[in-house]
Amino acid sequence: MSKLHYPDLQVCVLAAGRGKRMRSNLPKVLHKVLGRAMIDHILHTVESLRPKGIAVVTGHASEMVREHVGQPVNLDWVIQDKQLGTGHAVKQCEQVIRDVRDVLIVCGDTPLLQAETLARLVDEHRQCDSDVTVLTAQPDNPFGYGRIVRDADGHVSSIVEEKDASDDQRQITEVSSGIYCVRYEVLFDLLHAIGNRNAQSEYYLPDIVPLALAAGQSVEAALMDDSDEMLGVNDRVHLAHVEDLMQKRIIEEWQRRGVTVEKPDTVRIEASVKIGIDTVIQAGCYLIGATQVGDECRIGPNAVLVDAWLDDRVNVYAFSHIHGAAVGSDTLVGPYARLRPEARLDEHVHVGNFVEIKKSVVGEGSKVNHLTYIGDTNIGVGCNIGAGTITCNYDGANKFLTEIGDNVFIGSDTQLVAPVRVGDGATIGAGSTITRDVDAGGLTLTERNAQQHVTNWKRPVKVKR
Repeated sequence: MSKLHYPDLQVCVLAAGRGKRMRSNLPKVLHKVLGRAMIDHILHTVESLRPKGIAVVTGHASEMVREHVGQPVNLDWVIQDKQLGTGHAVKQCEQVIRDVRDVLIVCGDTPLLQAETLARLVDEHRQCDSDVTVLTAQPDNPFGYGRIVRDADGHVSSIVEEKDASDDQRQITEVSSGIYCVRYEVLFDLLHAIGNRNAQSEYYLPDIVPLALAAGQSVEAALMDDSDEMLGVNDRVHLAHVEDLMQKRIIEEWQRRGVTVEKPDTVRIEASVKIGIDTVIQAGCYLIGATQVGDECRIGPNAVLVDAWLDDRVNVYAFSHIHGAAVGSDTLVGPYARLRPEARLDEHVHVGNFVEIKKSVVGEGSKVNHLTYIGDTNIGVGCNIGAGTITCNYDGANKFLTEIGDNVFIGSDTQLVAPVRVGDGATIGAGSTITRDVDAGGLTLTERNAQQHVTNWKRPVKVKR
C-alpha cells in the first residue's frame, strides 16, 4: 500500500446525494459501516493512492459533511447547489483541478472499494493510453447495471443501461461500476457536451462514453477482481449487507495476521480496531471504536470493548464491558466486570465479577474481585479490596477522591466516604464505614458510629504448604 504514489492524479469523490431511501436526517455518506462513516472509508482508500489532490463534491447538508471530515491538507470542497446528476457534479470540480494527467472519479457511498483496485484502474488506463477508462465488474447477478459492450478487438464500444438493453445485451455479465479514470485534457470538454434529455433532466456521467467514442477518443475498461467492491449503499438494507461483507473481510485479515476468531459470524470487529498476534476472540464479542488489544490476550464470550486499550496477555472473561479504559499486561478482568472511562489497571491486577471501576487507578498486583464499586480512586500496589466495598465518591453535587496506599487490605462490605486517605499497610475490618483518614499499618474498624484504631494489631499470615 505504501508504494502507491500518483502525484499527477486528481481524485474526485461524489458525495452530494441526499440518499432519500435511507430515510434519515443524516447525509448518506455519514452513515457508518463498522464504526466509520462511508465518506471516511472512501477518503482513507483514495488517500492511500497519494494523489496530488482530492476534491469532494457535497450538496445536501454539506456543512455537516465538512464538519465531520475536517480539512485535510490536500482536500478541496466543492458545492453542488442543485443535484442535477453525476456528470453535473463532476463538472463543479473544474475550478479546483489543475495540472494533472488524469482524474479518478469515485462515489462516496462505495465503502468496500480498495486502493489496490483503484491503482489497477489508473495503471491500466495509462498503459492503454486511454482517454476514458471505466472500472468494470462481473457480478453474479448483473441486473440493473449498465452492460459493457465491446467491439471485436475488445475495446469498449458502448455502455448500455438495463432499460435500454436488448435481450442479447442483457446476457452480458460485465457491468459498469460507475467509477472512471479520465484524461484531464478531455474530461471537462466531455462534461460540457453532456445533455440532459432524459426523464430526470439530469446530466449523467456515463454519457461521456458515447461522446468520447463519437469524438474518436479511446474508451477502455479495467475489470476488478471482486465485484463486491463496487456495491453502493442506497438504503439500510444495502448498508447492512455491505457491513456484513466488510466484517468478513476484516475478520479474515486478522485471522491471516495471527488472531484466532471463534465463531466469526457472531463477532463484531470495527474498522479502526487493532489486535496483536496469538490473541483469541471468542463468540459474541464486540470490539468497537479505537480499541487496541495486545498479543496473547483472550477476550471471552460476549465481552464488549469500546475504545479500550489492553496490553499483552490480558484475559477478559465472559460478559465483561470495558469502555475507554486501559488494562495492563497479565491482568484478569471479569466475568461480568465493568471498566468505565479513565479506569486504568496496572500489571497483574485481578478485577472480578460484578465489579465496576470508574476514573480510577488500580496498582500492580492489586485485587478487586467481588461485587465492588471503585470510583475516583487511586489504589496502590498489592492491595486486596474485599467483596461489597464501595467508594462513596459523590455527594449529589461533587465528586471526591479516595486514596488507598500500598499493601492495604480492605474487609468486605466497607464504605469509604470520600475524600479519604488510607495509609500504606493498613487493614480495615469488614463492615466498616470510613469517614476519616486511616493511619498506615494496624487495624481500623467501626462499630455503629465509633471508629477505632488498634495500633499494634498484626495481620494474619497465610501458612505456606
